[in-house]
Amino acid sequence: MASVFCVTFILFAVFGSEVSTESNPCKGKWELFFHAPSGNGEEVLKAWKTRHNNCDIISGICPCSMKNGCLPLNARMEKYKRNMKTLRSPYIDYWNCLNIKKVKIELNTQGKTMAFIEFDGRGSNYLNWFHNSRIIKTSWADMQKSGSYNFFSIDKETSYSRKFFINKNYGGCAKDAGWLVVTDINGSKPCTWEQQKPYPQFLYAKEGKMTIWNDMKFGKADVLNIYVQR
Repeated sequence: MASVFCVTFILFAVFGSEVSTESNPCKGKWELFFHAPSGNGEEVLKAWKTRHNNCDIISGICPCSMKNGCLPLNARMEKYKRNMKTLRSPYIDYWNCLNIKKVKIELNTQGKTMAFIEFDGRGSNYLNWFHNSRIIKTSWADMQKSGSYNFFSIDKETSYSRKFFINKNYGGCAKDAGWLVVTDINGSKPCTWEQQKPYPQFLYAKEGKMTIWNDMKFGKADVLNIYVQR
């Protein structure tokens, strides 16, 4: 039954209500699925996980308003540079049916890419694509697919407010070292390095290599974007 649903969904999602024999017009293109500006007071993890309950893509009934945090299909980042609302595509709710090939997370400041990772999205779901075993390429030279991490996950760090977290090791605040963290609006922030208001903030290791967070030499990106490629 699930496979029938996915086949039906793909036909509607790609071609609309009229089935076409043309190839997938989105194939090979990066599609923006999530757009989060820093410092807007909105919880990033909640936005990523919360379904658009009033959206039924298959029936075509899917009111998608930016005011409600909905990201329209085929939206491009350039249109939202001045937007301060976190935007989420309703297609995330149909992740397993989209035949996703790659996923990319990208940090941007003033329109420039500061850091990125491309992941193998095949057979993934909306949470487990973010894992070191799926790395294809990245701007961090010392981030390896087979590397050692104490966290490489969207939501596995539950003690502190550290989401989309890629970290090498803990050892007390002075020794914490890693590559990427979203300091979200909720949760404990015991270390000085993560107390970067207004929240959320997107902290990343600069110069293409891991950073000791407490050295305060990390960058802070304006925007976090997530793309998929089908």
